[in-house]
Amino acid sequence: MGRKSFTLGRFLYLPGLIVILTIVLGGLFKSLLISFGYFKEIGMTEFTFDFYKKVLTDKTFIESLLFTLKFSFVSSFLAVIIGAVLAYSIFFFDKTREFYLNLPVIIPHMLVVVFLLNFLSNTGLVSRILFQIGLIEEPTKMIQLFYNKNSIGIILVYILKGAPFAGLVILQILKSISINKFYAARNLGAGVFSEIKYIIWPDIKNSMTKIFLILFSFSFSSYEVPFLIGPTKPRALAVKSYIDFTKNDFIYKPTAIVINIIIGLIGILSVLLILRMEDRDSESFF
Repeated sequence: MGRKSFTLGRFLYLPGLIVILTIVLGGLFKSLLISFGYFKEIGMTEFTFDFYKKVLTDKTFIESLLFTLKFSFVSSFLAVIIGAVLAYSIFFFDKTREFYLNLPVIIPHMLVVVFLLNFLSNTGLVSRILFQIGLIEEPTKMIQLFYNKNSIGIILVYILKGAPFAGLVILQILKSISINKFYAARNLGAGVFSEIKYIIWPDIKNSMTKIFLILFSFSFSSYEVPFLIGPTKPRALAVKSYIDFTKNDFIYKPTAIVINIIIGLIGILSVLLILRMEDRDSESFF
């Protein structure tokens, strides 16, 4: 009876799964066709690589790609480093503060953007305080963190969201390390850096790389944060793709889809790297 119920249960989710796969795979297949020039609705029926060539040789695309790579790499790298420091501090000094790492994780990115705008923009609280105490001539003289190429505001948002996530993951790894290792190391005269190098680092280095790839993939493909506080030139790739796709002229849609495919390929590459690292960890474990 139990085996029959299990078999029946496996088939109950198939209708929903088929519908979801049809929608997702159908949309992906249609997008691939359009990216290769087959867009029957507007009379394009010949396959071509011209749209890929057009995108990859477009100066604005290259600028957007470099801009997106910059804020994604910097924010992800700093988030992992800060997360590791937070995890180390909580593990050794105050385990009760682990709760505070959970709060930023559940807060949406949009709220973080609103928070930073209210505090750090030229019309925000910090600029007004600095103006009142005479450190700046007027609020608008404060350093511009948003809407420009330095992408400091975007990086701050992703750090505030990514660092607690990294800290939570690394903290769980630290908890799995026997405390006796640290006692033994300290009895033998090991300092903090020796503990990190010989006890902590071997256990967290692969996880830190995986966390970096996860955060990088997310920020690289993210739309809302760079759209709200990013510059109009260069735009983040996801923003550029969206704007091109929503233009009235259908001729822009193939290039927008090409950009989306490139974003997707980078995400797939990150997943493959993570899976490769998982396989390597499994091999070393056994």
